[in-house]
Amino acid sequence: MPRGIVRFVERDATEAGHDEEEQGAAATGAADATPARPRRKLPPRRPDQLPRGRHGLSPAEVAASQRGRILDAMKSAAGDLGYHDASVAEVIKRAGVTRKAFYKLFDDKEQCFIQAYERDLARLLTLTLEAFETQDAWADRLRAALSALLHALGRDPAAARLCFIEVMTAGPRAIAARNEAMRGFTLIFDAGRLEDDRARPPALALNMVGGMSEIVHREIAAGRAEDLPRVLPDLMYTAVLPILGPDAAERELERGGPER
Repeated sequence: MPRGIVRFVERDATEAGHDEEEQGAAATGAADATPARPRRKLPPRRPDQLPRGRHGLSPAEVAASQRGRILDAMKSAAGDLGYHDASVAEVIKRAGVTRKAFYKLFDDKEQCFIQAYERDLARLLTLTLEAFETQDAWADRLRAALSALLHALGRDPAAARLCFIEVMTAGPRAIAARNEAMRGFTLIFDAGRLEDDRARPPALALNMVGGMSEIVHREIAAGRAEDLPRVLPDLMYTAVLPILGPDAAERELERGGPER
């Protein structure tokens, strides 16, 4: 290569190197003048939350996960704070979802609460009826059912408050949902009425459910949800008395409450 061209290329490369150094220095100065904003630290992900970024789940699976977490959060918030103070902001904070995600799944706070109530009440009713089917004689079946219900409520005080306390304060739609759902429990009481040869009014079972609900409500309101199994003898006495008579009711009192 001719010497002139060589000198030109060397000079050009040298000048390019100076330009890059100047640009780097300028960039460094700019960076020094305007320090980078620290990245916001994200809260730790709970085990029930979906992984961040790509996870390969369908929109339906994502919605189901969010819905379950929101209902759990509503139960928790209503149990801790009461329905009226369980705001949407508090619920989404506990659920780890956005406000937009909440309103994609629920019209409002009341609808969310009712769905949380119906979910937990259905779970309680299912285990109660399953326990009822494990025995033969009606009094034994009733004892098994009520024992399962009381122990379940004692293990989950938030569900106890949701289903027996806060639902009564959440408005007419919630109370209507409660009245309809509680009818499911009439099955365990009505079985005794139907097995008895003597005529008993059909409303008797509904009255028994009301009496059971009142006793459970009283204990939970007094902060004794975890001790609910201790009221089993009282519930058995009041349920057995109009069906099997005072002697059978007294025997249920003497049997006391089972350990579980």
